Amino acid sequence: QGVLRDDLRLLVMSATLDAERFVKFFSKNKLADGERPVVDVLHIEGRQHPVQVKYLAKAEADYVDAALVTALQVHMDEPVPGDILVFLTGQDEIESAAEMLTYRTKGLGSKIRELIIAPVYATLPSDMQAKIFEPTPEGARKVVIATNIAETSLTIDGIVYVIDAGFCKQNSYTPRTGMESLVVTPVSKASANQRSGRAGRTKPGVCFRM
Repeated sequence: QGVLRDDLRLLVMSATLDAERFVKFFSKNKLADGERPVVDVLHIEGRQHPVQVKYLAKAEADYVDAALVTALQVHMDEPVPGDILVFLTGQDEIESAAEMLTYRTKGLGSKIRELIIAPVYATLPSDMQAKIFEPTPEGARKVVIATNIAETSLTIDGIVYVIDAGFCKQNSYTPRTGMESLVVTPVSKASANQRSGRAGRTKPGVCFRM
């Protein structure tokens, strides 16, 4: 039989957790002496500037191309200085997007300011990942193309514009084949809100949802 301990505490931390649901779950179970566990909720407000969310008039068939076009439009037309964070689903998309963006910026030549392209995903070597944290040179703009690793695991200073493709890769089990595979699926509402919040860390920002 288990021994009831009074020196054990359980701490659950999350940026997107439904706290009330956890409180109900733990509170409804009685302890060995018949008492209810003590459950406290502590809300710690982070510094968050207002974020304006903008949507496309209609969904794009090629969300990667739409995200890149939006990134170029932001770089050329938005007067407020600040870097861009683009959310895509995986390494293949990010690498191809970086190549396409490099090609398009070269084609524009001196018509636009310098655009620094910095991809980041889980399997990228750490020295390459570190480039996203380097300060952006004066007069230039940085665009970080990332998976959902930048949704909660990383905080990148200077991000003012977020471009959210609205998709991510998740493990999916197929009973017919008995195999798991990574499937591109729409992000949850909580994830979408978390992504948009990346734009308001240092100053008021804008989130473009594809």
